[in-house]
Amino acid sequence: MPDENKKEDSTVSFRVFLPDSLRTEFKVWCAREGTNMSEKSRELIEEWVKSKTSQGDK
Repeated sequence: MPDENKKEDSTVSFRVFLPDSLRTEFKVWCAREGTNMSEKSRELIEEWVKSKTSQGDK
């Protein structure tokens, strides 16, 4: 259960530079999965950070 006294993280944006063809392919795959690029990016980043944390990497 989350700490009720702790404030929720605010959402921020950042830019990612990709070749146009990779961006298009990513967008198509996200649409096929019924999600959007922002949600999928967040999911992939969370998984990556979690894997690094479990490995003890900082």
